[in-house]
Amino acid sequence: MFRSTLLFLGLLSLGVAAAPAFAAAPATATAQAKTVHVIVLDKMMFGPMPTGVRAGDVIEWVNHDIFEHSATARDGSFDIDLKPGATVRTTAKAGSFAFFCKFHPGMTGTLVAK
Repeated sequence: MFRSTLLFLGLLSLGVAAAPAFAAAPATATAQAKTVHVIVLDKMMFGPMPTGVRAGDVIEWVNHDIFEHSATARDGSFDIDLKPGATVRTTAKAGSFAFFCKFHPGMTGTLVAK
């Protein structure tokens, strides 16, 4: 009897000692969720440019065309190669960025992020 009481008290003290480790962490400020904006490359064109892009949002470039393309900023701030079927994610920075496809220079677009 003494042994089972001692075992019970030992387990109880272990549970009490471990409780703070499993307690819920205090709430902290949560980061604003990032929005994903998709730009599709198809039929030798960049799809419609997304609106409402904010710095820090995710830009997902998706090549649905049968040709390799790029999204190359005229100011040199980004240069993304996209093989057929490829998807690449980047993070938007604030500004207005004119870009083109270095393989097909007639393909152009402008991405604006605030």
